[in-house]
Amino acid sequence: MLGKFLLTAAVIVLAFYVIRQRADSSGERGERGDTADGARAAASGGRAGLFSRRSLIQTAAGVVVVTMIVGSALALLQGWERARDVVTVEVSNPITGAVERFEARRTDVGDQTIRTLDGRRIRVSEVERIIIREGR
Repeated sequence: MLGKFLLTAAVIVLAFYVIRQRADSSGERGERGDTADGARAAASGGRAGLFSRRSLIQTAAGVVVVTMIVGSALALLQGWERARDVVTVEVSNPITGAVERFEARRTDVGDQTIRTLDGRRIRVSEVERIIIREGR
């Protein structure tokens, strides 16, 4: 969760920096006059600095986008793997004390139904409790 906040803060700071750089570069063009020396200085030194800053910003933005895509892909992969985990499900009846054990995938365990690995669909009454044990 902290990583998401830090990533969001980094994107906001980067966007602020890009907007400020664009505002500064457009302000410099208006302030320079029509003199030939000013135009040459802007064309030689200003452009090189602008292009290097622009490429730096584009590279940083690309790294952020790639990091976000890789992070999202990893989160999706971990969620899918967790959903495919096989868990031991115990259905206990508090009245009789009987406990039955089944194996199912995590996504196949609902509020009142269980689909086991061998394909059986089990409905649990409201009196019975479902206990999910990690691992087999």
